[in-house]
Amino acid sequence: MRGMWRLAFVTTREPDEEALAELAGEAAALAVYVQEEDADGDPVRWRVELFLPVYPDPERWRGRSEALFGADAVEPPLVTSFLPEEDWVKRATALRGPVRVGRLLVRAPGSMEPVEPGTVVIELEAGLAFGSGEHESTRGCLLALDWLARRRLPERVLDLGTGSGILAIAAAKVWPEARMLAVDEDPVAVEVARANVVHNGVATRVEVRHAAGYRNVYVRRRAPFDLVLANILADPLIAMARDLARHLAPGGHAVLSGLLERQAEAVVEAHRRAGLREVQRIRLDNWTTLILRRPRNRPDRRRRSGALARAAA
Repeated sequence: MRGMWRLAFVTTREPDEEALAELAGEAAALAVYVQEEDADGDPVRWRVELFLPVYPDPERWRGRSEALFGADAVEPPLVTSFLPEEDWVKRATALRGPVRVGRLLVRAPGSMEPVEPGTVVIELEAGLAFGSGEHESTRGCLLALDWLARRRLPERVLDLGTGSGILAIAAAKVWPEARMLAVDEDPVAVEVARANVVHNGVATRVEVRHAAGYRNVYVRRRAPFDLVLANILADPLIAMARDLARHLAPGGHAVLSGLLERQAEAVVEAHRRAGLREVQRIRLDNWTTLILRRPRNRPDRRRRSGALARAAA
């Protein structure tokens, strides 16, 4: 049976974004939820739930949670349970409603709510793949797309780590003439993204492939790209900075997300060394989305002057 594992525990210390991000990164969590529990007495408690692709060993993660939140703060026991696959976006939107980001509206399939003229509608079933538009990193990318849509007309777009396919679909709807390549190393995400691409009517312009990183043959053959979208994590973004620069066309843009505010400078610096420049920064809570640009190639003035001098002679 397909599905995911849930690891849950209660802490008397309010979880901060950095500790949660570290725990989620180590566990390769698909999603993390934190909820303050209703209680009349003290101390206040918070319930933390991590949704994972593989079975989590409770003893191992008890040690890590105690190291991050304090041994005296994590209450026993850590609970694990298996959740069969279901439509997570439908469940989330039933509780919170559709997600609006600028002109973009993300909602569950079958929604009948009327929309304002000019709204770009994305209907999404995330299943077991990351990307429903609710997390700050995804919303930051959607805001970046909305910002770029008023300034650029890219022809070739790469969505690296596509998850549910939300960013590739959004780009396809914002730029009807562009062609998208969406890749993910998770075969489940690839299956989910392909289904979402078909449902949103953009399958003729969005190609979804099972691939990891820039060195895959599908990515190499279609480079250079006018726009690269990468909503992953800070460490892989830093490690792949030079690969990004090599696959980005002169004058092209990159939207990078999945990083905490404290990690932004290191990501910017790695890409600055690779020849890219920051043009915009979007902050949502403790999460940051970066818009970078590769400058257009400019002729070397000294070399050009020398050539002119030789021609004149």
